[in-house]
Amino acid sequence: MGRTDELQLLADVVTASASGIPCAVVVQGEAGIGKTQLIRTACSDEGTSVLWGSCVHFAAASIPYAVVAAALQSGLSRLDVAGRAEVLAGADELGSILPTITPQSRRAAPPAASARANSRASQSTEAPDEPTPEPARLVPLIDLVLRRLAGREPIILVVDDLQWADQSSLDVLAYLIASDPYLTVLATCRDEDRADGHPLHGWLADLHRLPHFREIRLQRLTPEGTEAQLHALFGRPPDVALAAQLHERSQGNPYLTQLLAVGLSGVERELPRSTPIALRDALLASWHSLSAPARQLTRVLAAAGQPTELRALVAVAQHDGIVPAAVADLVSEARDHGVIQMEDRHQLWFRHPLLAEVLYGDLLPDQVVRLAAAYADVLAAEVTSTGAAALAIHCRRAGRFDEAFRWTMAAVEHAERLPAPAETALHLENACALWDQVSPALRGTPQDHLDLLVRTAGLSGVTGRMDTAIPLADQALGMMDRSEAPLQTAELILTRAAMAWRSADPGKAVIATLLEAEELTKPYPDSDERAHCFAALAFAEHWESLHREAIAHAEEAVQIARRSGSPLAQCVALSARACAHQHEVESNVLTDAQEAEELGRSLGSVDLIFEPALYRVWRLNRLGRRAEATELARRLSDEMHTMGARGAYYFGAVYAEGLIHLGRWAESAEVLRAGLAARPVEYAGSAVRLTAARLAARRGQLDEARQHLDRALELTSADFDGMRNLFSLVVAEVLLAEGQAAMAVDWLRPRLPVPADDLEDVGGELLVVFAAAAAEVAQAARDAGGARSCAVDARGDVPVAGLLSALPYEPFVAVRTNEQAMWKAMFAAESARCRGDPDQITCWAEVVEAAEHAGAPWEEAVARLRLVAGALAAGVRRSDVGEQLRQAHHQAVRLGAARLRERAEALARQARVSLREPAAVTDEQSEVLGFLTSREREILGFLVAGRSNGEIARELVISAKTVSVHVSSILKKTGTANRVEAAAYAERVGGLDG
Repeated sequence: MGRTDELQLLADVVTASASGIPCAVVVQGEAGIGKTQLIRTACSDEGTSVLWGSCVHFAAASIPYAVVAAALQSGLSRLDVAGRAEVLAGADELGSILPTITPQSRRAAPPAASARANSRASQSTEAPDEPTPEPARLVPLIDLVLRRLAGREPIILVVDDLQWADQSSLDVLAYLIASDPYLTVLATCRDEDRADGHPLHGWLADLHRLPHFREIRLQRLTPEGTEAQLHALFGRPPDVALAAQLHERSQGNPYLTQLLAVGLSGVERELPRSTPIALRDALLASWHSLSAPARQLTRVLAAAGQPTELRALVAVAQHDGIVPAAVADLVSEARDHGVIQMEDRHQLWFRHPLLAEVLYGDLLPDQVVRLAAAYADVLAAEVTSTGAAALAIHCRRAGRFDEAFRWTMAAVEHAERLPAPAETALHLENACALWDQVSPALRGTPQDHLDLLVRTAGLSGVTGRMDTAIPLADQALGMMDRSEAPLQTAELILTRAAMAWRSADPGKAVIATLLEAEELTKPYPDSDERAHCFAALAFAEHWESLHREAIAHAEEAVQIARRSGSPLAQCVALSARACAHQHEVESNVLTDAQEAEELGRSLGSVDLIFEPALYRVWRLNRLGRRAEATELARRLSDEMHTMGARGAYYFGAVYAEGLIHLGRWAESAEVLRAGLAARPVEYAGSAVRLTAARLAARRGQLDEARQHLDRALELTSADFDGMRNLFSLVVAEVLLAEGQAAMAVDWLRPRLPVPADDLEDVGGELLVVFAAAAAEVAQAARDAGGARSCAVDARGDVPVAGLLSALPYEPFVAVRTNEQAMWKAMFAAESARCRGDPDQITCWAEVVEAAEHAGAPWEEAVARLRLVAGALAAGVRRSDVGEQLRQAHHQAVRLGAARLRERAEALARQARVSLREPAAVTDEQSEVLGFLTSREREILGFLVAGRSNGEIARELVISAKTVSVHVSSILKKTGTANRVEAAAYAERVGGLDG
């Protein structure tokens, strides 16, 4: 649960305690942070004897020694009558704090017990009068009994909720810790509910000076810690977006996270809006302990909706009947009870922001209006541009719509200056929603309304808020007079069409809409709008595989834009031409995309940068410059993050995909984690989820892969043109990882590239995955006793081997990069595996070499394992496949590819090949084995790793005969009979471990 370091520290303390080295540790943190659970986990070893005492808030201070008595009773309850009598001998006065001590518990005392105890036990069989406590003797008696318990076995004294301990118990604990320590003391303590003057402040200060006293302060969990907690709660990996929401709401408090997760299974995409009853009760527990005026003040603070300065709170509270002079004391009371805290810049807010939601939700409607009006008046007196958005909300809640509209537009201006496109769009949407409630004199003319709708629709679309953008665009189109404003109408039609395409509307319907816009621009042949129309047509036709039409329209768009001289038109047109020429080998895609990107930057438009930048990344990948493309994607993602642009997460997904290809999986996982936590929508969200699904499938995390894939399918249709190839690949990979090869074949058949499509980039990889799925189906049929080529796909009607040979084109005719050469070799090898050809070993050896040249470690590891499997099936000697197996296993371990690692280990067991790596001999080991030469010590390391003479010879680039001579010398010098004994000697004496 993200407490690895703290748990290890406590575990070390517990271990030391068992060895007779006591220590005292106080674990501090807020309520629900996991203090008690941490100690329980550290003390969970069956060999640890724990005396547990919990301080109770209710009337705890009125019962002296309460927690110490509870701990003593915990230890005594485990003893039989004789044991209790021995431990309690001479400690009758403890009956004042341990009522369970009876004469019977002392009657069976052995001769070693004190005379005083024996004489009392022999005088009467009746219960004696309750011993009169002697305060000066109680602490030493408690110490005596605990020492006797510790003498029987090492014990750990645990005190829970130390902040509620009575003073007498604190004195005893200080005595036990400060004197000659003989037992370990662990305690938990809240760092809230401790006002100035609380006795614990001085108690802790005194103990800090002791060398064996330590403190651990638990912080709230990180997002990764919350995710691990939810994994344990659900018994499965939680949806990453759900985990991010839970962490955001609980602020990393494990207890609140647990309450928020009640009733969830972990696969939900969104957190329910309602607050669970148990969570409400937990949040309100400390709040109910406040005085009535303090509770009233916290309600006023909750109505602020955000951290608030004290002077503003004082002013608003006065409107609610709280006198200003009382506010400081009420704030101190709420802070002492852990309800509120001081944020940065001297602002007050709730320690748990969820409490603000609960308190605000409990306000009556008239309270909401009254407090909102008060905040509006107070904030308006000294509002800054950064406070305009909050002031607009208060005005709207107070029903003061004209003021709300004014401040909303001020918030728009502020967000634009930053720039912050997403926030600007949200404020504009609020302005549109207020329009009908605002007085006509303030809001303006119908044309002003139209301009606001067009502006809002465009920016909402750019920031991915399609559910709002499309209705606003439709509303604006309904208000337009096409005969009066044909160019403005055409431009809005283009915007609406782009939104529809991104929402996965049918491409041909988009083209029909674009032709309608083109018709409106005919009277204006050199206009920006006409250039935009042809550029949009080229883009849509490209994705509909109408390549000739796309190229023609892109060229016309560039010509019009050049004539118009408009930087905007030229940017859009050049970007369209870069898109249209992607499929041509010889083209100026990089030049056009670079120029369009620079124009977009000069215009200050993130949206204009996105598409040409993406075409540059695609083109670099196509040219075999994978590392360069990946680095460019990273820079673009970072740049767009700083601009608050929607494209940041899409480029993040492209960057993560590149890292997967390059074998940098740990880095890819970190990039994807950030993207998943942000929950982007539309194709950016799908790209992040699909890439995460691919990585999870390759890592063997199949539940997680399926979860990401299902979410991607919810965000975007698998037939959306812009994502179709990526969907095809990832769904097939997940199905293969799940062992559903026949379903993968069935899925890919209708999605294979057609002759006009590109077979050098993603299409090439798609064919390889299809061939791999077909080979798995064919192999399964052969294993089941079927004919060599009769394996059928999931439909049960087509032999899979025939599918590969019946493609309507010859794939991989033009190979221009190392990566394309690798796909071609893999397709040939998988086709041979599908047919069961005897030359598979040669084919896979070619793939290994091609993958090495392409810098593709996953494909290289797969190819090595396929080669080994084929070699073993053909009866090749194990010594000839050992190095291939070890390299594949090493690569799988480095990547974190669990399925490949398990496959390598299974093949190693089958071939009886050791996967151990030869250990380098350290200086210390060289001294122990100094009677061997340096070369003999080196070869001895290989013997420990289980290498044959031939393998050692290949590794060290010497002859096998030379290795044999060295091995004989090693046997003679070590006095061993064979290489196995020599290896055992090296491990036992020299400390070598392969």
